[in-house]
Amino acid sequence: MYKASEIAKAFEEISPKETGLANDELGFVYGNPEIEVTGLACLWNIHTESINSCIKKNTNMIICHEGIWLPEQTSSWYQGPGKQDIYSNYRRKELLDQYRIVVYRSHSNWDALEKNGVPDQAILALGIEGLRPKARQKFFSVQELPQEMSVDELGEHVKNGLKFRSCRIFGDDKKRIRSFAFLIGGFGENQLHMPQAARDMGAEAIIIGEMSEFIVIACLEMGMPVIESLHSASEIPAIKRQAAMLSQKFPDLPVHYIPSGAMAFSQ
Repeated sequence: MYKASEIAKAFEEISPKETGLANDELGFVYGNPEIEVTGLACLWNIHTESINSCIKKNTNMIICHEGIWLPEQTSSWYQGPGKQDIYSNYRRKELLDQYRIVVYRSHSNWDALEKNGVPDQAILALGIEGLRPKARQKFFSVQELPQEMSVDELGEHVKNGLKFRSCRIFGDDKKRIRSFAFLIGGFGENQLHMPQAARDMGAEAIIIGEMSEFIVIACLEMGMPVIESLHSASEIPAIKRQAAMLSQKFPDLPVHYIPSGAMAFSQ
């Protein structure tokens, strides 16, 4: 039987923490790293539904992509709960403590990982044969299509590939394009000028996860239509790949991909 710390050490051989952002929360974030692991779960986001799925599979170590807790908020716009009264945090902690689950977080280091990480796995999931990388930065790339297609045709690849059928398209969905950039996760809501960087690298359209309307407007001003998916939908292909890789690395340990995110509540 492996200790959680041993699994973490092997994981970091695949995706070193040093490859992520310096100020990111990476590594063990909850529980006892020296616990003996009965099963390992890889998931996008920890919430009550995903924790309960882990419990059903007798897993007591989680590798998650996003943070565990909703942050405290003091706002002039409404009167909300104090730090100790945030419902989601209380319920998550209660379950993690009750079942002695240890949590390890892999975030920007898995986003930065080439081929098996989030950006490249999201593109692979689209199922477009003959794509060619046109330009690349650390966390995203511009891809050249094998032949011209319309934005709505690209949108169909997003829907079918990510298994998310609520995609929205902003701008001219009939525009014919030869290149696009996939800005995974929250990049479409918090990286204000990443679309312009993508345009300057040759992108003619943008696929995003989360959406800020202000960023979408900026894209449209630059003549780039936008296809919106969902934060989790854009990152889950890489979490599935993570589980598959760890299952190969630890063949005698039960390793599971666990559905999470908003869609997990309706599955």
